[in-house]
Amino acid sequence: MRVANEKPKKETVSVTVELPGDVASRYGTGSAQIGQHLLEQAAVEGYRSGELTRGQVAQMLHLDWEDTEAFLAKHQCDRHYDLEDLEQDRKNAGSIFGPK
Repeated sequence: MRVANEKPKKETVSVTVELPGDVASRYGTGSAQIGQHLLEQAAVEGYRSGELTRGQVAQMLHLDWEDTEAFLAKHQCDRHYDLEDLEQDRKNAGSIFGPK
């Protein structure tokens, strides 16, 4: 039974990466730290290339909105925001606050 506010778990995929020890040591001291570093790098490059949205980065890294914005800023990722995004934000604001 699912609690009303509980979100269903999304499918995840595990990936094994083999790195030479001297290369792996540049990313951290243990497998968890190395894995987190590689995951963060994949998120940054995916966002920069347009393959990932900000929401997908948040999902990948288990971050909330504010922490995702800080993460992307820290990695000097330009925010993808165009006229289509602006129009969508205007529509969302109108549905929340009502028309003027």
